[in-house]
Amino acid sequence: MELWQSTVIFLLLGGAFGTDTTYCPHHLSKSDLYEYGDLCLKVHYGNWDWETARQICLNEGGDLVQPRSPGMQEYIRVNLLPQVQKSEEDGFWIGATDLNSESHWRWVSGDPSMPYSNWEPGQGPSQSGFLFAAGDLEDCAIMRIQDGFRWHDYPCSNFFYHYSFICQHKKLPRSTHHFEPETYSTTRFVPWTEKTTMLSQKTRSSTAFVPPEETKLPTSTPEPAPETPPISGGGGGDPFSGGFASSRKPPSTTTEDDTGVIIIG
Repeated sequence: MELWQSTVIFLLLGGAFGTDTTYCPHHLSKSDLYEYGDLCLKVHYGNWDWETARQICLNEGGDLVQPRSPGMQEYIRVNLLPQVQKSEEDGFWIGATDLNSESHWRWVSGDPSMPYSNWEPGQGPSQSGFLFAAGDLEDCAIMRIQDGFRWHDYPCSNFFYHYSFICQHKKLPRSTHHFEPETYSTTRFVPWTEKTTMLSQKTRSSTAFVPPEETKLPTSTPEPAPETPPISGGGGGDPFSGGFASSRKPPSTTTEDDTGVIIIG
């Protein structure tokens, strides 16, 4: 593939996928972590045989990567090519094998067929062996860097075949991700003084004013006090005697006899 073609594909893939790993499983470290569609791709640099590499992926909750389309194959190649020179010179184990049936290659997920493949000519189903390695002993696939990331079949467990590998993981559902936008309650803290004011206002606004009942005076005219009947004191008594003249003794009179003695009578 020409350089300009690879550049165009890289730009297209970058716009569609990129390296936003927000929804990748939380236990995966962010270094050498990529995302493609609904998958997260975790690259492990080092030296492992195929069986050990797959077990590591399974322990992480994923499996060896399965590039099922030309787009995914190119995405891996374009993103990893600038990085591989630092620690990987040969290639990356992928999740394809014919361990169960010679020359019938399958994905480790158990798919009955492999519609897409990217084998180097003479590799995979057409492999007949090389030197001391018979074709029936080369049952695991690797993306070989020197061949443009095309696939080769190598022995699954052999001291001389230790490589880096790529695990793939399903992204987390958006509803369980810890960076989901937070929802806030509309309840706010109200100081006690403000609560008292608000309660007072609410009470005043919701309660009608009822004036206190007036003490009503009796409408009937009070009966007059009984009159004291006058007490008759005889005719022509002293007007200041209050009607009691008849009960008093008559006033005394004084006379003087012929001898000059005063007689009180």
